[in-house]
Amino acid sequence: MTTLQDLAARLDRVETELALHRLAHDYCVGADHRDPVRWEAIWTADAAWETSSDQIFTGIEAIRAAVEQQWQAFPIMQHATANHTVEIDGASATGRSDVVVLAQLRNHRWIVGGGTYEDEYRREGGIWRIARRRVVHPFDLAPLAPSDGPVDVDAPVRATERSES
Repeated sequence: MTTLQDLAARLDRVETELALHRLAHDYCVGADHRDPVRWEAIWTADAAWETSSDQIFTGIEAIRAAVEQQWQAFPIMQHATANHTVEIDGASATGRSDVVVLAQLRNHRWIVGGGTYEDEYRREGGIWRIARRRVVHPFDLAPLAPSDGPVDVDAPVRATERSES
């Protein structure tokens, strides 16, 4: 027979998983939409963001400065996170997810990159945050052709364009 205590534990686990998945989404939305409030809210005060083996940003100020540099370098960024798994252990948890990022350079060329995030999460005052995010297995592809903006999807396609795709 399921007790009220069992149900409460199961509900806490479900709410925790949802909160951790929300952190992964808020990371992408905060970065892509240049939302400093959302961006800062996902991190613990002493968080570390390890973007490469030789670049580790520690603390909210350093992490905010690092993303602001990215915002300056890339007029448009679009992250897509998938395969997010989490392991919960009381007030801490770990996670792993894959990411693909499209970023536009100042010269309108696009680059594609990505990798895998390994995360450490911590619950403080009932709120889950990222305590450490490490990028592993990063990849970058050569810049794509320049683009001045979105393609008109309603425009008719010429026969030569169809054969090129």
